[in-house]
Amino acid sequence: MIKVISEDFSSLGRIGGWLLRRAVPGLLAASVSVSAMAQNTSWWRDIRNDRASAVAEQLRAGADPNQVTDKGEPALMQAVRDDAWEVFDVILADSRTDVNIMNGVQETPLMYTALTGQLARSQALVKRGAEVNRLGWTPLHYAAAKGHADVAKWLIGLKAIVNAPSPDGTSPLMMAMRANSVDTVQVLIDAGADPSQRNLQGQDAIDMARQFGNERLADAMEKLVQDRRKAQGR
Repeated sequence: MIKVISEDFSSLGRIGGWLLRRAVPGLLAASVSVSAMAQNTSWWRDIRNDRASAVAEQLRAGADPNQVTDKGEPALMQAVRDDAWEVFDVILADSRTDVNIMNGVQETPLMYTALTGQLARSQALVKRGAEVNRLGWTPLHYAAAKGHADVAKWLIGLKAIVNAPSPDGTSPLMMAMRANSVDTVQVLIDAGADPSQRNLQGQDAIDMARQFGNERLADAMEKLVQDRRKAQGR
């Protein structure tokens, strides 16, 4: 058991647009400005303002739930960016919605809900067929990046690959160490996460924690690794 006082994340403020604009660099595409969208129609205005009834009316009239901005952001994912959760629910409920649709940088709706800690909505996506495992960055990476231990544990229960490498070799454990999330680190370690795994820069989970000033968590992980080696007679 890793015993370190966890950082209090309560001061981070509400999730949604605020969090996405401050997400781990490289995980989320740059925020999409409304003025840059392909068409500044009532559809996008209604999404931005979380007008669920208006969006539902447009869907009934034949609007495509999978339409994207000119930056390649699908409507379902734009709703997350806009903190428009009622609209998100309406679009997700449409049988035509592609729950595995990707944006311009290959992110999926489940990755967004994992990053924002939306467990119930993540479950709703999976119920509709959203994929838990994929090549590259995964929903588990995204849950770990913001320390959502409950989402991470749930994903692992669905056979999420615990040591999945991102394109640069970063593991979910490295992301949890970077986030200084003791609870998420514990969930991953209990599920078999490998602290010795290295990314293409040669960093392991301990290096990642130290890089971002999370010394106590790094020390705790280092002790865990040393204890394991002693137990194995190495």
